Order: sequence, then C-alpha cells, then structure tokens
Amino acid sequence: MSNDAAEWIPLFPEEEIHFILAAVLRSGARLKKSHETELENDLSDRLRDLLDQDQDFRERPVEIFREIPLYDRRRARQKQRGRADLLFLFSTGAKKPWPCFVIEAKRLNVTFPSGWQSLVSEYVTGDQGMMCFIEERYSTGLANGGMLGYVFDGDAERALNSVHKLIEVNREKLKCAKPLSLKQSSILGGKPGVSESIHSLARNVFVIYHLFLPV
Repeated sequence: MSNDAAEWIPLFPEEEIHFILAAVLRSGARLKKSHETELENDLSDRLRDLLDQDQDFRERPVEIFREIPLYDRRRARQKQRGRADLLFLFSTGAKKPWPCFVIEAKRLNVTFPSGWQSLVSEYVTGDQGMMCFIEERYSTGLANGGMLGYVFDGDAERALNSVHKLIEVNREKLKCAKPLSLKQSSILGGKPGVSESIHSLARNVFVIYHLFLPV
C-alpha cells in the first residue's frame, strides 16, 4: 500500500484558518507578559488557555495542542522533526489522520539586562523560526503555516517592518515567491492584523501567515 502523504493527508481547510487567525488576534489582545524576559513557551501556554475560552473558536471543529512532536508521516522510522508551538487539528470524524495547521511563536523587541534586542533574526532565519517551514520540517504535505511574534516593547509596527526588511535581505534563502516580502493578507477579508509571505518550496507553494501581538 502506498504511503504517499499527498494521497491520504488532506489539506487544512482555508476557511478554518480564517477562524484560527481571528481567534489568535482576539485572544492575543488579552495576553500580557508577566515580566520583561518571559519565555515564549509561557506566553503560548497562556494564549492556548485564552483560545480555549474563546466562544467563536470553541464552536469550530478544531482542537489546539501545545508542544506537539512532528514527524514526516510519509516515511517509516523517521526521527522527530521538531515540536510545534501551537498545533491545530481539524476534525474530519472517523477519517484520519486529521489535517493540521502549525503556528511557530517567537519573541521580538525584548529588553534584557544587557540591553534591547530585536531578535528578528531568530524569527526570520533562525533554526526555530520561519526556517522550520522553509526547510519543510513543519510544512511537509501542508500548504499553509503561521508565525506569531510576541512584541515585548508593544511596537508591533516596528517589529513587522524589521521582519519585512530581513525577509527581503534573505529572499533567496527563504525561497520567496513574488511578492518577495510581507504583504497584508486577505485571509480576514481585508481586515488588518495578518500579513503573509509566499515561498516556492520543493513540493509546492507555501504561505506563511504572520501575526504580531504587543504583549
């Protein structure tokens, strides 16, 4: 029997991605850091709790998980490819496996005891940032993923612009398709809050949705 993922793992419904991103923005507006250098894992734990309380999100056939190991399910005996910060599963009832949508979270604009750091390189070209999708560790068999920036100094516009510029500088490494950097996404029907970048990966074109939450 064939083990080709394209034959048996359906794509995550785009209309559900709309509800997920809108819920993250709503819940993220209530999220505040507990101290100036709090880790993104702690923020993501609290964001998950807020999403669990979001009424619109609760009505969707989607479940959220934290720190879930990811494997290439097209192959046998594969090593773990990483751990997803936020993983959403779409219920198709008895038909399995359920499609997934992954969001990776990073801190931005953090003031450490040694001084302020943008941390934008960790977000864009770091091993656990956008490169999780570009290297297809978190994007195998998928068409979409998400990046979430927790903006510690509250200046989400500056964080977005910094990410935009670094994507442009690294457009070849990031396999950017046109447009070559961030643009406002239409996923929320024209409402602001979500940007997107498009990447030409080996198997398909992949869209990364970018959200920046002042915390």
